[in-house]
Amino acid sequence: MKSLLIVLLATLAAAAQKTDPLLPSQVVVVYNSLVPSSKDLAEFYALHRRIPTTNVIGLEVTEKSTIDRATYEKFIRKPLVDEFDQRKFWIMGKDANGVELPVKTRVRCLVLMKGLPLRISRSKTPEPVGEEEGKKPRQFSQNNEASVDSELSLMGVRGYPIGGSIPNPYFKKEIVASLNPYPYVLLVGRLDAHNYDHCKRMVLDALDVEKAGLWGRAYLDHSLKPGAFAVGDQWISKVAKLTTAKAHPTIVDRMSNTFVTNYPMSDAAVYFGWYTTHRNGPFLNPKMRFKKGAIAVHIHSFSAEQLINPDKNWCAALIEHGAAATLGNTWEPFLQLSHQLDVFYDRLTKGYSLVEAAYLSINVLSWQNVVLGDPLYTPYLTTAVTAEALKEDREYKLIRYAESRFPEPAERTTQLLKAADQSKNGSVYEMFAFAALEAGDTDTAREQFKRAKELFDNPADQLRQVLNLVEVERRNNDPAAALTLLRQAKSNFADLPESKAIDGLLVILDPPPPPATQRKQ
Repeated sequence: MKSLLIVLLATLAAAAQKTDPLLPSQVVVVYNSLVPSSKDLAEFYALHRRIPTTNVIGLEVTEKSTIDRATYEKFIRKPLVDEFDQRKFWIMGKDANGVELPVKTRVRCLVLMKGLPLRISRSKTPEPVGEEEGKKPRQFSQNNEASVDSELSLMGVRGYPIGGSIPNPYFKKEIVASLNPYPYVLLVGRLDAHNYDHCKRMVLDALDVEKAGLWGRAYLDHSLKPGAFAVGDQWISKVAKLTTAKAHPTIVDRMSNTFVTNYPMSDAAVYFGWYTTHRNGPFLNPKMRFKKGAIAVHIHSFSAEQLINPDKNWCAALIEHGAAATLGNTWEPFLQLSHQLDVFYDRLTKGYSLVEAAYLSINVLSWQNVVLGDPLYTPYLTTAVTAEALKEDREYKLIRYAESRFPEPAERTTQLLKAADQSKNGSVYEMFAFAALEAGDTDTAREQFKRAKELFDNPADQLRQVLNLVEVERRNNDPAAALTLLRQAKSNFADLPESKAIDGLLVILDPPPPPATQRKQ
């Protein structure tokens, strides 16, 4: 199998990618000129992305996270519109309905720096009357709160209704923003986190991963919500197929709870999950760290309600644990008006940048959504693998190579398992075990999870295989076998921080009796 690695080195070529990326000259960086650190971050970003200094704009505005509509208009939108006019960034005109808007523009993307407001609060609006009544559901027509970012995507359009949302012409398309198909729409991203060091780290991580590729595991957490909410689980199920195709061994949690406390989420390059209000599960472990350049999104209505405290909501927490990019909502967006995760991840894998993938996956503008990270980050902008690069993440690169080298699935499986046995690669066995589990073949899954446990050196990875085996028995409707595995693991892995995951599963599978006072009732 040594020859397989030699061939891998010689033949693993760059992935197919979107052409015509956003150019530095098409990007405008905006910072708060009253906050020195915000200006420093703007200069840092412009330098590393080679954005012209003429495309950097400072605004004098409060540093408060939430502002009212009047403050947004006076201190953010109007000054930016004036700057675009003065710098001749766009040409204004009118559409067929007489609406004044940009008809040609040199700028496609706005990048907002930490220090700028995040949210616009709701203001009272008149009740709709006459023909306007009934055009939008009441909860939408009365919702004029928004993220600053989403509102700025239409900053050049004069007089559009702020109540409710505006359809996004980019939605579900595969079009290149740099070619300017919709000059009245700006793609808006934000470099923001609970401190400026994380903002700079996200930029540097993005630049590094664009050179070396994004490698690691994918962790997908279903919520199993019924009814209309089931669409979120459908998105995540579609993501699972895409992550596997990108050589990310994929771990899928199909319990109604989120991943349990301190779940051993090692080598996480991709994470999508939901629900719960604040971070939990693996993200309560202070030692948990994503792989460099990781894409991590947790669906929740107020995931980006604030970015100051990583113990609250989700976006700040994911960045605190090392994610390079995430998506969020500043107010209640309603699930159907959130970023559609399968479309978002699909566009990333096709070579679109973070901000492009985000706007291709959201069906509305002037709404609650934000894009956090370097907007130009292109995680699947891969290059040929060199001998030096092969020293890291070999098991994941081997999987991706096998996808192209052995198109017939049975032969690919045989070759990869042989390579895994020789190189002590537990990731390959875990990947195939999950595929078997998802297909309902619990016997094969059980044997492959056991082999994965034998091959992994890291105790946390070994524990994860035990938890995987517990899931096998749970799907087999054998709770006794699952509980036996957990109680054995509690003794074998007692010293690991991740052992809290065992306690979490024990509570779920064998809940303690209610207190005596409740039993009497």
